[in-house]
Amino acid sequence: MTNDNETSRRFRRPAPRLAAVPSHKFPIGVRVIQKFGAATGTDSFHVTRHLPDAGAGLQYRMKRDRDGQERVAVESALERVAGDDLIQ
Repeated sequence: MTNDNETSRRFRRPAPRLAAVPSHKFPIGVRVIQKFGAATGTDSFHVTRHLPDAGAGLQYRMKRDRDGQERVAVESALERVAGDDLIQ
């Protein structure tokens, strides 16, 4: 006769392997511009928050420097402003 512990060990499935969690390319506080997507001209934005991948890639919440408008964009649509230092 077997006990429940032996049975559960025999039929135990291996744990699923977790995929590496992607990390955001732009840190919070860095200045970025949108390469494409909603037309912004040469307006720059500051990254205010990291958002998870919603199927199209990692996302960012950002605030426009000129008027404070906030929006969300995917990482592939953003480019870091050259020579930018982080805002503290």
